[in-house]
Amino acid sequence: MYYYSYDNIKRITQTDAGKKIIAQYEKAYNEQYAGKPVASLNYSYIKLFYQTGNRSLHQKLYFDRRYRLSMLQVLAIADDKWLDELENIISTICDEFTWVLPAHNLTTDKTFDYTDIDLFSAETGFYLAETAYIFQDKLSADIRKRIYLSLEDKIVKNYENNLFKFETRPNNWSAVCSCGVGLTYLYAFPERFPLVKARLVQTIETYLSGLGDDGYCFEGSGYWYYGFGFFAIFFDVWYQLTGEWHEMLDRPKVKAALQYFHNARMDGKIFLPFADGGSSAVQANPFYFYVLKNLFGDECVLPTFEETLTIDSKALGVRLLNGVDRFAGKQIAATKQCGTVYYPSGEIFLYKNENYSFAAKSGHNNEFHNHADVGAFQIVRNEKALIADLGAGEYTFGYFNIYDDSEDGRYGLKTFVCSSFSHSVPIINGKAQKFQSVEYRGEVLKQTDDCFAVELSKAYGQKAVSVVATYQMQENSVKVGYVCKGVKESVVFRFISKIAPQIQNDTVVIDGMKIVNDKNLQADVQTVYYHDHRGKNVPAYTIDFAVRGVSDFETNFTFLLS
Repeated sequence: MYYYSYDNIKRITQTDAGKKIIAQYEKAYNEQYAGKPVASLNYSYIKLFYQTGNRSLHQKLYFDRRYRLSMLQVLAIADDKWLDELENIISTICDEFTWVLPAHNLTTDKTFDYTDIDLFSAETGFYLAETAYIFQDKLSADIRKRIYLSLEDKIVKNYENNLFKFETRPNNWSAVCSCGVGLTYLYAFPERFPLVKARLVQTIETYLSGLGDDGYCFEGSGYWYYGFGFFAIFFDVWYQLTGEWHEMLDRPKVKAALQYFHNARMDGKIFLPFADGGSSAVQANPFYFYVLKNLFGDECVLPTFEETLTIDSKALGVRLLNGVDRFAGKQIAATKQCGTVYYPSGEIFLYKNENYSFAAKSGHNNEFHNHADVGAFQIVRNEKALIADLGAGEYTFGYFNIYDDSEDGRYGLKTFVCSSFSHSVPIINGKAQKFQSVEYRGEVLKQTDDCFAVELSKAYGQKAVSVVATYQMQENSVKVGYVCKGVKESVVFRFISKIAPQIQNDTVVIDGMKIVNDKNLQADVQTVYYHDHRGKNVPAYTIDFAVRGVSDFETNFTFLLS
């Protein structure tokens, strides 16, 4: 049975649950787009990326078109009055001379490679192919023809005549690109799908190789959504359209990855924070979870979703309507699951009790979407990250200059968020952790249900230096101890927050949490501004406790949460 058929979704839009969703879509569309023409994708915005590294102006307009498509696909099923606007946005997207972002299409002479396929061209192919399949003759013959011609020109011919870097990348690229291409074939060129099926599956195998056998996603929670979400959409549609169930879906590794979301939730919207995929707030998006429920049945536990809908261009809304119809009343509360989770593949320690949640990592500094963050940790209480990981910064040209620690590079002062200077780890002899090699890593010394200890010194590449961090969980506090040997010049114990600290009677207080040091070290609190992932200039706060002129030093910091 094909769940996303026009007739089935049309029926759902007439139910009480469906009407509620359609009302939210219509309200959102009218607020954002009513009476507004589709903005032009000016070439000057594309050039701006090559000139300055700014990619946000072009991408805002590019994705805005796809948001319109997502909304109009749902609205036009509910009411034919939206069909003209749906055809208009389809026509506009087909008119784009490329669906590839300039940031993903760098050539030596800064011109486009028209044979390329990136994340978002693959996504766009999927959106248009699915729309044409669902609407069938509801769309005019001219629009259907334009969709198929565009898909053949930008996706099919390119895929069949070229090899791509994403096919060998064991990260979200291999999942999203291959699954987007595969969905284009399943919907629009099913007779040619057998010709590319084995190649697509091999690329998805590459994606899975980048996950830990325990299901850990090294790129972070946000990229788990993206990569594993597209993985699920592809196999969901494949199974529905062909009746073929792929053995890959039964593997223990895939089942472990399925549980990552629930394990990674620290509290509310706050999840495991490490790497670029870490975020201060991750929403439980119903689009992906309803697909996972389609595939895995009772093995997938649905979280509670927010009443206010967030439109997501990465998964068209027919999945939401199908889900509320099939799985109503099968959600669980969005509360955290208390206990300890340890991911050996990433050396990730996660502890949750009724009072707070804690996460720390060892690992190494050459991971996918890497931050130099060996030994970094996060403390969360009442859905607030009191000691925080800042997540991804604004994606610019310099951000992906991964070997550059100059001011403009990925690990430089302007980027800030990727350097160990922006994480809750010590600064040894004035130096940050090194990066881009697995040799810059931690060594796990101890891991129990309530304790995690890591030797950090290899991450700094400083010989004859030893730095051991121990994280001890208690009912209403976390004790973080450091034993430093051979540091010679200085050690600065740095902690990061996005909540402004207060100094009360010489004690640092962050939203009621007190930081107490057993050596009475004095805190120096500074405000640092950086560009977050959406390009906003926002503050972070460094809390530094410095020790100078002592070779060996041992101290404990207690984070009191009572």
